[in-house]
Amino acid sequence: MSHSNETDAFSADLVSGLAAFDSKNFSMAYQLLAPLAIQGDAESLWRLGMMQMNGLGMVENQPLGFENFMKAAEQGHAFAHHMIAVAYMTGEGVEKNIAKAIEWFEKAADYGLQGAMYALGMLYEDGKEVEKDLEKTQYWYDQAAKVGV
Repeated sequence: MSHSNETDAFSADLVSGLAAFDSKNFSMAYQLLAPLAIQGDAESLWRLGMMQMNGLGMVENQPLGFENFMKAAEQGHAFAHHMIAVAYMTGEGVEKNIAKAIEWFEKAADYGLQGAMYALGMLYEDGKEVEKDLEKTQYWYDQAAKVGV
């Protein structure tokens, strides 16, 4: 019997934690989501990562935020893949590495994330971080357009 109660409590905390996060009550979100993140809940890990990366309701800790994104990504959390790519692109919480950024944007694109597709298109179009490649630019913008339909 006790197990279903635990599951209910977990769900309630998750729902409340996400609501607190969405209403920008980050200290409350942290209190509710941190224990769930420790239990390995991907959505909680990802939200915690966002708070740590951006110093929301806490002191900024980008390396820890990056770590939590990695844990969420291991569980197939799509947006975590995108944020890992952004971290590699900007060098926030991890050493800047454009090749790895592209790799993670591609993984995020596999989940159908339009933002990741646009990011790839822009990187190849821009040609500052990576060799300009207009075929790849076109490919990724086309992929993004398909998702948008």
